[in-house]
Amino acid sequence: MKTAVIHSYNGMGDLIWHLPYIHAVARQTKEKKVILFSKKTTNARELLSADPYIKKIINLDDTRGLFTNLFSFFKISKSLKKNNIEKIWIFHESIKYALASLSAGIKERLGYEYGLQKFFLSKKNIMPKSSKIERPFEKARIFLDSHEIKKDKIKPNFFIEKKSLLKIKKKYKKKSKPWIVISSTNKADFKKWPNERFSKLINLISKSFKGTIFIIGAPDEKKFINEITYNLKNSKKIVPSCVPLHENAAIIYNSSLFIGLDSGAYNLSALMGTTSYAIMGASPPLKHLPTYKAVIPPTGEVKNIVGADKIPKEKGMKSISSEYAFDCIKKETSLFK
Repeated sequence: MKTAVIHSYNGMGDLIWHLPYIHAVARQTKEKKVILFSKKTTNARELLSADPYIKKIINLDDTRGLFTNLFSFFKISKSLKKNNIEKIWIFHESIKYALASLSAGIKERLGYEYGLQKFFLSKKNIMPKSSKIERPFEKARIFLDSHEIKKDKIKPNFFIEKKSLLKIKKKYKKKSKPWIVISSTNKADFKKWPNERFSKLINLISKSFKGTIFIIGAPDEKKFINEITYNLKNSKKIVPSCVPLHENAAIIYNSSLFIGLDSGAYNLSALMGTTSYAIMGASPPLKHLPTYKAVIPPTGEVKNIVGADKIPKEKGMKSISSEYAFDCIKKETSLFK
């Protein structure tokens, strides 16, 4: 029986949140693999290139509109038929995916059951209605639990390309350990932190840290990283790394600490088991893995994701100074002398 998963959220972080649940679904299948439908914006093809639980990745359309949705509906239905899918898990509340699955003749159609979607699913009245207000990763956990895949079957894991691990080991074999990773990028303006504060934070760290500090980003983010490194004092400890995702993942894997923003890199780091701090002045802290840590504003954490983008920066991200962030992290780690 071929099984597919539809993940219809937009960001890389969203996909990383759902990976343990997608893996749990895959482990229930005979092949131990699923076909994954995911939006191009999640970077799934690069992110999951070494994942043994993913048989194939098919891009979902990420644009909106009546005609686009109609085109997308027929495209998904056709693709489900072509791949001979017999069972589908829809990690979303959209009617479109449930209806496309019905149109494709899929017998087992499992979804979140919110609103009209439940009328097009093969199993109904399983998901509790109260789950609708939960954050996406909680919905996913409740979804699997409702279909008798228990919490002990859901395990955080990320598979890095072996060639990337070997490349990083060879490339940085002379760099002193421990390693700290800094990631300064985020696509959402309201979650960004000024570059000069990252520079100041790194300078504070380098004064009391004997290892190596990596500043990571994608190849096209070199300009932003250069703005940070320009103001750094102890350049011998600093290594900019603007490389493909799996190479930076290999650096994180070999590191003792990650510091960044509420981003895909932060979620990836926490999933891999690295102690991971995010400057969280514009979104509620994540707590579903013990590796998630947060530097919250002096006035307290953001309580609700709804309306977080309307928080004035002076009360949110800009209320967190470099010194304050360093003090918060320093209290909880033995890396700084």
